[in-house]
Amino acid sequence: MTALQRFRNTVDGQARESLTGRWLASFNPFTGEPWAEIPQCGPDDVDQAVEAAHRAFTKGPWAGMTATARGKLLRRLGDLIARDADKLAEIEVSDNGKLIAEMAGQLRYIPEWFHYYGGLADKIEGGVLPVDKPDLFSYTKYEPLGVIVAITPWNSPLLLLAWKLAPALAAGNTVVIKPSEFTSASTLALMALIEEAG
Repeated sequence: MTALQRFRNTVDGQARESLTGRWLASFNPFTGEPWAEIPQCGPDDVDQAVEAAHRAFTKGPWAGMTATARGKLLRRLGDLIARDADKLAEIEVSDNGKLIAEMAGQLRYIPEWFHYYGGLADKIEGGVLPVDKPDLFSYTKYEPLGVIVAITPWNSPLLLLAWKLAPALAAGNTVVIKPSEFTSASTLALMALIEEAG
């Protein structure tokens, strides 16, 4: 039997196995055979991820990064996704049984989300609002919220993740991702590209 490919979590910029030490098999829907393993996480893994995301949001390079620098990182991530589109499509096909034609189309589209929000990152501005009361000044100021949790379903993990992740990062938030336990491999592979982006 061929050894199964193992995907790891990324927490605090490091590839990690689950604190439980357990793995879940991912079954290829076409063959019915296991092809990969993903970490089986528990509450301590969640706590670790949220704490790391909170640290990144409050101190360190991400917290001090300008919106322009965030935008450059997002555009770089889009470029890396485009570069590895075939590999990511192959992983998603093995993980959830989608057709390669559909996945190839999605993987050509996904980088555009990161390019768009990368360009938008330093254009998020506040504004002065008109009010009907004299001596009152009203304005909006858009600020990141903090740690965002992105839960993605099994059917289009990377596409649905891109729709959540790109705008959250562009705004300066940090993100903890909870993919479906049935189709986590492509999301975990994407995390390696995020680390490569910077």
